[in-house]
Amino acid sequence: MDGRTLADAVGLLSGGTAERDLDAFRVGHPGVRARLIRQREEYDGSLHHALLLKDGSGATVSLSWCPETALPWPLRGVHRAAEHLLLRVNGVDTPVARAIACLDFIWDESRAADRLVRDGLVREVLEESPERFTDAELQDAMNAFRRARGLMTGEATRAWMDRNGLSHRELEELVATEASVARLRERVSAGLVEQWFAEHGHELDVARVVQVALDAGEGTRSGFAAKPEDFLVAAERAFADGTATSGPIFVTLRRGELDTEAAGQVFGADPGTVVGPVETKDGAALFKVLAIVPAVLDGTVRDQIERRIFAEWIERRRSTAKIEWFWGTTDRTN
Repeated sequence: MDGRTLADAVGLLSGGTAERDLDAFRVGHPGVRARLIRQREEYDGSLHHALLLKDGSGATVSLSWCPETALPWPLRGVHRAAEHLLLRVNGVDTPVARAIACLDFIWDESRAADRLVRDGLVREVLEESPERFTDAELQDAMNAFRRARGLMTGEATRAWMDRNGLSHRELEELVATEASVARLRERVSAGLVEQWFAEHGHELDVARVVQVALDAGEGTRSGFAAKPEDFLVAAERAFADGTATSGPIFVTLRRGELDTEAAGQVFGADPGTVVGPVETKDGAALFKVLAIVPAVLDGTVRDQIERRIFAEWIERRRSTAKIEWFWGTTDRTN
């Protein structure tokens, strides 16, 4: 790290406008990865900044600057890390409040621990290369956020905020985070969607079926059969006698959601055919196939592919990440 870079970094921290001037610093030092760390002191609300700098050697330089009347960075915070932190991923802290928001609103497709780690990995990238939005874009994101949760009036939105313990500022931050994740997902998957579809598009073929989930012994399952024209009658009888369980009836399946054998049975059947019982990850089920629809690269499929590419990208980052948990009786690092 050369002296000019360090001098400019100190100037950035001491100027009082570090967040505003960070982009200019990055432009002036393109070979250096810079991440601004913010810490707000709870008792007086004061904000302190530190700067992490990493150059091509892989070493990290940590800098902080403190005015005469403020508390230096190493002396801030009077609690043990384990008392207010849940997780740290590559130096990005996840406090309990952030974890709750993450669990409830941002990720919706994986285990809680995985969601938290993924959120930390994503925020690491967004802190180094933040997404910028206009006021109009943020308003559009807020409108979409409210529509997705059925918050069509101001009164409903305020009630939802009260129920979840969110201030207006925290709601805006939450929406900005969701919009940033979506923008980053587009950035990561840019130029890769068409190739992925060419190689794996068949995994997104759709089967529209009538489904009966079975909850019985193997003998009952093997004895459960119905002609296509008697399927619904047999399904009603199975539910009445306990052979079938409650659950969705009309279901859309993607080929990639089924194992190879089950996918072959369902997607190899002609419309109108009764298939099964078929073993799925949720147990045995009987299907009446209504339609088989090959995947086309429309908006819905493109969104699913972007999410898969994004998930694979996160997993690659996770494989090299330093992950520290701060919960339970001992601190753990892996």
